[in-house]
Amino acid sequence: MNFDIAQMALSAGRVLLVGLLFGAGLPALFALGMRLQSAGTGEVDGEAPGTRRPLLTAAGWILFAVVIAVVLAGVLFITRLSIYHYFGISLFGVGK
Repeated sequence: MNFDIAQMALSAGRVLLVGLLFGAGLPALFALGMRLQSAGTGEVDGEAPGTRRPLLTAAGWILFAVVIAVVLAGVLFITRLSIYHYFGISLFGVGK
């Protein structure tokens, strides 16, 4: 049996990168969205109450939408074979 150490290291690096991206990146985006949402309503930074910044609020909602879209895409990717088997719907090129 021949082991390719370079290929194994490359595969392990890819797994590490994806793990960091989804394991730390998505929660960081969610936290940034919370911070922007709070700043947009004027509840942080010691500002006078009622100082609203709608652009920051919109940016927070956009980040929430990105996080939700990535989570849904992940669930659909994991269940793509079952969805194809039971419903005949081809996601991510399955069944073609």
